[in-house]
Amino acid sequence: MKTIIIGGAALGMGVAARLKRNDPTMEIVVYQKHNYVSLGACGLPYFVADNFQDPDKLIARQISQFEATGIIIHPNSQVTKLDPKNKMITFLDENQVEKTDFYDEVVIATGARPIVPNIMNVNHPKVFTLTTLEDGVRFKETLATDQTIQKIVVIGAGFIGLEMCETLRHLQKDVTLIEMANNVVSKQYDEEISAMIKAELIKNDVEVLLEEQVTEILVKDSEIVGVKLATGNIVDCDAVLLSVGFIPNTSFLQETGLKMLTNHAIVVNEHGQTNLAHVWSGGDCATSKNYLTGEDIYSPLATVASKIARVIADNITGKPAKFVGSLQTAIIRVFGVEAARTGLTSVEAQAKGYDIKTVLIKDKDRTHYVSNQGELMLKLIYDQKNEIILGAQMVGSNQAVLRIYGLVAIIWNKVKVDSILEQIDLPYAPPFSRTTDIIHIAISKLLK
Repeated sequence: MKTIIIGGAALGMGVAARLKRNDPTMEIVVYQKHNYVSLGACGLPYFVADNFQDPDKLIARQISQFEATGIIIHPNSQVTKLDPKNKMITFLDENQVEKTDFYDEVVIATGARPIVPNIMNVNHPKVFTLTTLEDGVRFKETLATDQTIQKIVVIGAGFIGLEMCETLRHLQKDVTLIEMANNVVSKQYDEEISAMIKAELIKNDVEVLLEEQVTEILVKDSEIVGVKLATGNIVDCDAVLLSVGFIPNTSFLQETGLKMLTNHAIVVNEHGQTNLAHVWSGGDCATSKNYLTGEDIYSPLATVASKIARVIADNITGKPAKFVGSLQTAIIRVFGVEAARTGLTSVEAQAKGYDIKTVLIKDKDRTHYVSNQGELMLKLIYDQKNEIILGAQMVGSNQAVLRIYGLVAIIWNKVKVDSILEQIDLPYAPPFSRTTDIIHIAISKLLK
């Protein structure tokens, strides 16, 4: 039996490794467009920030390590066509020679690429994205060698945009963050949490422009001199970082008959199967499930990719497995503020018709007589009909938001909010918490 895997990032190599463990006799062939596999792309902002110098630290496992287990990898090879009727792929090898290969099963693990808006001069060499290892190396080297780059515009206030604001300020750059929405990370957090993150950006001398859209990158004498906004205003800058979002790498599959969402994410079921026989997918190029609602969603998170990789591999090798979904749990640090979230935001819950109640608690993260006591905020979104918590968001410092782990477990298990849960036995010691934790306070308020 032969399985071809298209793409060598988290999902693809996760599937390959587990397939080989499940069935050492299986022929596993990976086609990867880069000369490396298993990139930990989440570490790119920290590489650019010079937290470490060796880019190979971003590679979880080298090609040679996979090949030592019997997995065949074709680097610098790009698949250009999938023929599901004949169970065949067409690809360009490292010499750009077109070839074909046949499979019994195929896994599409092509990931996603950054959205590049259609604006004038967007292809200028000092316009950057941050998705691949090459992106990170180019951006880091340019910042280190080009002393003319002092003012940088970051377009997009998602997770990467915020992390890069911190990175660029660490590198002593002037930073302007431009976002079309009415707040930063507004899809992931409710207004109260987003406002605290925005305040932290401003506190650290990041200029934040909300409800603004860049319409043109201004160039004079071959150098970037600014960006023009839809309002007509101009923001001076020497370089631009695009962090607008991601789009699935599925353009070469448009004629295959694969079912896709409007953003071209491949629709898969709980087993990782597509609507085509012997064709599987997952990760950043495919849908996943919302654990609470059961809906198909697009959630390009490494945690989702790693879990569904195991599911796909098990199903291919005859071990029935299901991906039950995710809560889109996430955590981020922006300068001195840390924010965590899980489940539905209040905006999402209301849009889906839930009868909700929310509580917002402001407290301290530890006892007053120990050092580093800090502010801690918790918001819970509660389903009044089913008496369960639908979502939670926290913002604080000193890793206090790791309390989200407990709330994830409560939401995941759909635990009824009652007097028993109010007494949940959370740990206490002065350097870590208070005798009555913020979670206790929030649950008590829900019960009133």
